[in-house]
Amino acid sequence: MRNLWLFISLFLLAPIIVLSQETPLEKGLKAITKESAQAQLEFLASDWMEGRATGTKGEFLAADYLASMLKFMDVDPAGDKDITQPTREQRWSGIKAEEYTSYYQNMYMIKQLESNSSLSIIANDIEYTFTENVDYSLYGGNSSIKINADLVFVGYGYTSEETGYDDFKGIDVKNKIIIRLNGYPGHNDTSSPGYKKFHKNERYFEYYLNKNKDKIAKEKGALAIIDIYPNLNPKNWIDKEDFSNLSQNESPKSPIYEHRLELPSDNFDTGPLEIYPNNKLVNKILENQGINIEQFEKQVANSLKPNSKSLKNIKLKTDYKVKTKLLHTRNVLGVIEGENKDEIVVVGGHYDHLGASNGFVWSGADDNASGTVGVWMLAKAFKASGIKPKKTIVFAAWTGEEKGLLGSEYFADNPYGGKIENIKFYLNFDMISKDSENDTLKNQARMVYTSYLSELKAESEENIQNYDLNLDMIYRPSVKPRGGSDHTSFSAKNVPIMYFMAGFPVTYHTPKDQTYDINWDKMLDIIKLSYLNLWEIVNEN
Repeated sequence: MRNLWLFISLFLLAPIIVLSQETPLEKGLKAITKESAQAQLEFLASDWMEGRATGTKGEFLAADYLASMLKFMDVDPAGDKDITQPTREQRWSGIKAEEYTSYYQNMYMIKQLESNSSLSIIANDIEYTFTENVDYSLYGGNSSIKINADLVFVGYGYTSEETGYDDFKGIDVKNKIIIRLNGYPGHNDTSSPGYKKFHKNERYFEYYLNKNKDKIAKEKGALAIIDIYPNLNPKNWIDKEDFSNLSQNESPKSPIYEHRLELPSDNFDTGPLEIYPNNKLVNKILENQGINIEQFEKQVANSLKPNSKSLKNIKLKTDYKVKTKLLHTRNVLGVIEGENKDEIVVVGGHYDHLGASNGFVWSGADDNASGTVGVWMLAKAFKASGIKPKKTIVFAAWTGEEKGLLGSEYFADNPYGGKIENIKFYLNFDMISKDSENDTLKNQARMVYTSYLSELKAESEENIQNYDLNLDMIYRPSVKPRGGSDHTSFSAKNVPIMYFMAGFPVTYHTPKDQTYDINWDKMLDIIKLSYLNLWEIVNEN
């Protein structure tokens, strides 16, 4: 009888014994639930957040909410040091101000309020005056400047180290204004040697082409860039109070595009200025200079030989004036300290979006409330695992991504722990909840990663199979991954990265980016896969 009761007791305890064998990894994985993700995302994407534009009330509300969730999950703060502010009564009772760590990394940005400019061409001692937003548009930084300088035609303003092509070869453009064609040699003739030599079939080829051209112009010391676009559309020059350009068929334009934001600099940095001319201004600049744009493009597309030249007997004069103010904004940071405080892994996604105006709210459910929630779900999962990771994990919600990756750039320059060398890995989420139009099975996703970490692909494939994740993953390795998201701020500092994106939906950057068409299953599977991959990274020796 005694043996029988012992058998029954062991039988009844068996489920408890089985449950107790659940691993820390599995405990964390179970914490990633649709209910938790949905609760956070629907609040972040609600109208109460007013589109979360950088430095606005809506973004501050979102930051407070995100900080409160970290505190609720018992994730420690990783932001700036701050001082408590006792009330008068508390001070009278002996309570003193104390230093503490906040959840906010505070920063200031320079907001451009308004700008205006004048522009004239001086040719053969005659000054020809042109009108802003009629004959040209001009975009500059947050410092006013007057320029009176010579002009240099630099073709496309294009250089290619691998082929040796260089539009700046033998030409000095320092403290001068360059005239530059859009594109690259042969870009408008797919059968030309130039197109075949220089074109790259990459998603962001043109984006990086233009960024690189701007970078080179700045490094060469150009004061301004006159960009010639053959089919320039002056639509954006029209005064907002001219309602003739409004149409029910047009998507409303977010107010975020009306001003620039920049991080403050210790140096006087104006640009270079960017000038977009109409044909009237272009023709006056090139008059009697022996330059025919159409002939030039055909010639260079076939010969692959630059034909840059300084223009004679002509100068351009412009007076650019800008009004600015300082804007206070914040990253939100939490940390789970690991056994090694000096080896840090950062997980991040931007929480800012495009704001609200004229009754429209750019809620940014996918872009990027989804990615922000993904980061916070990983914080929840690693806390639920019940163990201390070997590496320290920082969880970050970035501000200012929509204005140029400003929040993550600031963090990369002022990292948690004080040294960027201590940041061993960065994981980025951006738009992880919706489907591209051609994603008929609704399971496509993309993983960009630093190519020397080739094991990331193998681990991902293994985790997808072992944990039955419904993901058709496209893998995109790169030596130094770049793009229009916050991983670029870390890759630029030689930090290896892994970046997840679900798709490119038709609602991108429109007020229709709401929660009604979110693919919750895909979003959760992306978060689970990242958790599984990250588990190996933060717990390896």
